[in-house]
Amino acid sequence: MSNWLAVILLLAGLGFSAAIRIRIDGHGFTQVADEEALYLRSGETLGRMSFGFNGLLADLYWIRTIRYFGRELEAQRASSDAVDLRLMPLLEPLLGITTGIDPHHIAAFRFGAFFLPYQDVEQAIAFTRRGIEHNPDEWRLYQDLGMIHWRAGRFDEASGAYAAGAALEGAPDWMKGMAATMAAKGGDIETAREIFTRLYQETSDGIIRQICIEQLAKIDRADALRNR
Repeated sequence: MSNWLAVILLLAGLGFSAAIRIRIDGHGFTQVADEEALYLRSGETLGRMSFGFNGLLADLYWIRTIRYFGRELEAQRASSDAVDLRLMPLLEPLLGITTGIDPHHIAAFRFGAFFLPYQDVEQAIAFTRRGIEHNPDEWRLYQDLGMIHWRAGRFDEASGAYAAGAALEGAPDWMKGMAATMAAKGGDIETAREIFTRLYQETSDGIIRQICIEQLAKIDRADALRNR
């Protein structure tokens, strides 16, 4: 079988899977369909099956990841004021497959670094470190790792992550400032404001930008109450 024919058959199979999933979505069985779609849990295995078309296959799973996240997020917001990402069990597997197929998929690594800590901090750290291992010159991943540690109250580790990223070529000067800020006053409300402001400025992901806006609004409200 030629490589081209194999790729066509692989993509046709993925398209058939998507068609089944869409039809099942209409009957309210999205969870079952998505779990079935993950029968190959290893992105590396899928990457070997892609015959060099890793980027295309990774993008297909990335789209699947965003659709899953968006659908689950809207469903939770429609039924409750609180959002619990622990109720999205397929988020980490989908991100793992996407980045396993293409370990240089920075958008997927950054998305996971932002949202996976709401499920499991240690899992998020391991995921982001894997991104750094495959993309050691990407300073934004160090920014993301620093943010994970900051959320967990690990200010020394956060400072170390920002400092490591600051040493990379192309990293902005404010990364050095963040390293010092974390070491001195990691739990301060102004630190939180700067973290979400910097992330809003650096990311191109619409979902993350919206969450940053919401978090900054909460910080402003908390600051206003504190200063009454």
